[in-house]
Amino acid sequence: MSEYPLSQIMAINRFRMGTDGKGISTLVAFYGCNLSCKYCLNPQCKDEKTRRTNIKPEHLVDILAVDDIYFKSTGGGVVFGGGEPLIQSEYISEVCKLMPKEWQKRIETSLNAPWNKIEILIPYINQWIIDIKDSNLNIYKEYAGGDSLLVYENVEKLSSIVGKDKLLIRIPQIPDYNTDTDIIMSMELYSDFGTIDLVNYRKLNISI
Repeated sequence: MSEYPLSQIMAINRFRMGTDGKGISTLVAFYGCNLSCKYCLNPQCKDEKTRRTNIKPEHLVDILAVDDIYFKSTGGGVVFGGGEPLIQSEYISEVCKLMPKEWQKRIETSLNAPWNKIEILIPYINQWIIDIKDSNLNIYKEYAGGDSLLVYENVEKLSSIVGKDKLLIRIPQIPDYNTDTDIIMSMELYSDFGTIDLVNYRKLNISI
């Protein structure tokens, strides 16, 4: 098998329920992120002191397979998160190729990435869990340090290719940044592209 860039895995978190879609899932959390969100749910993803490891794709699948029976019996599977997992999209695609087809393959992402990083995963991912932050250009830039227009273009294109049923679009209430009016505007803008999930960063309990 060819050599791959360092997988930079921070953690493998088993027996997750209620945060990553249907069934029992295992989160594979990757180091690294191209955004600078003020309320980062996993700030260790950008801390140079964070321990991470390089695992070959086939070895990772072997590790995940310990929960094969749970994935298959509950409709669960593997969730790729971080950080921003799309940084590791080539590695993730190789992992997905080796997984049993019965395992659900999900990804938690900001979708703030070049299209080629998204496109490579389209044949494999069953559900895209997308945190859009906010659709307002100024709010997005101030809060996350990125471009919300790129996110919108990627969501629109992805939805047209894979179908809206595969997209869960998270629209957060971001304390001190967006208002109810901003959230409504984001809902109206994204509602045609996938299922809308309203969350509150202060109440959301997603961590590795």
